[in-house]
Amino acid sequence: MKKFFTLVIVSLLSAMAVQAQRVVINKKDGSKVVVLAKDVQDVKFAPASKTDPFIGRYKGADKVKIGGMFSYTSADEVTYEITDNEDGTINLIVPVVTYAKTLMGTLILGTYTISNIPYNAEKKAFIKAYKEDNIKFRFITKDDSGNTTRDQEYTFDKDACKVVIALSDDGKLTINNTYQMGSMPMVIYGTFVGARQ
Repeated sequence: MKKFFTLVIVSLLSAMAVQAQRVVINKKDGSKVVVLAKDVQDVKFAPASKTDPFIGRYKGADKVKIGGMFSYTSADEVTYEITDNEDGTINLIVPVVTYAKTLMGTLILGTYTISNIPYNAEKKAFIKAYKEDNIKFRFITKDDSGNTTRDQEYTFDKDACKVVIALSDDGKLTINNTYQMGSMPMVIYGTFVGARQ
């Protein structure tokens, strides 16, 4: 009986010691995740999904080339976000992007989301032609004094609308987003390269 109680006490002390500890997961990118042991119910290992390496927020410069003639870089770095869906597709959340000193003054493209982008195994990228999604976004122009000269909603409904999202070996995210807006005859070629935040 004494032996039994000794085992119970040892078990309780061990449990208390575990409860007071932290679980630290060191990631390859130098970051770490810390969880209190008392908050961990169980640990499960699941097969990795194609979406896993892509999920997160990425910060970098956004560049556009209009009709292959005019090139502009975003006034500030912007942050794109990728979320995943249960069917193995991803969603791309495009931020508000400002381009200063263009031929039309300051251009501001509003935020929008391209949803359910499927993985293309041959290209090793998530790719979608999204004309049929009829995604709406705001297009704003301002003059040199900061006065709004246009504030209009457009729909991405042209054949040119296509996004390609890929990851390089160093973890940088590249987004090639091609689109046309309104009655503009020129195609806009957008390129974003960002680092995970």
